[in-house]
Amino acid sequence: MSSVDEQIVCEYLESNGFLVQPLRKSRLQSKRSQQNEGVDFYIRNVKSAQSREPSFLLFSSELSKLQSAFVCVRGWYGDKAALASVTSGAEMFRYLETTVLKKVEKWFEFDGFRALGEKEMPKKVLVAPAFPTQEPFRKQCVTALKEKGVDGILSFKSMVLDLIDRVDTKQVYVKSDLLQFIRMLKTFDLIKDSQMTF
Repeated sequence: MSSVDEQIVCEYLESNGFLVQPLRKSRLQSKRSQQNEGVDFYIRNVKSAQSREPSFLLFSSELSKLQSAFVCVRGWYGDKAALASVTSGAEMFRYLETTVLKKVEKWFEFDGFRALGEKEMPKKVLVAPAFPTQEPFRKQCVTALKEKGVDGILSFKSMVLDLIDRVDTKQVYVKSDLLQFIRMLKTFDLIKDSQMTF
């Protein structure tokens, strides 16, 4: 996981009203063990969460229903398969079956949730580069991940598009290099709001 991935996830969750606590910062690990081990963030909704359960695919509109969660940021594209080569729903499901499902339970192993003030295990949210939009692959991926204990998915694409939409070129983002960089790209018309293509 790169620091850019972390920054995107943190900025997105914070902009949606969550406190974000990194859980892996102090661990010294090799690149190989980082890909295979551990929860990355603990998040808590600072607004009161709504009563119904959020949908499995977590867009900004669904996040308000999430009280707290453990978040694992996994690019998937850092492994043998490149994101560019995994484009169809069938390829995504095949990659999920052969690679992700073998590791996902290990990624979410964390027994210190009570020390965080939680009475029971928070939701488990996986951050992924993309998710199938076509059926039956979308439903198959959701079912397979739920069977492994995953409660929700956030996609990098939807997070980046949301951040682009939120950035105002007339505002200076002193405390965020990422938002300031997006502002600069928008100012020079190098990127547009999500309705437009890059």
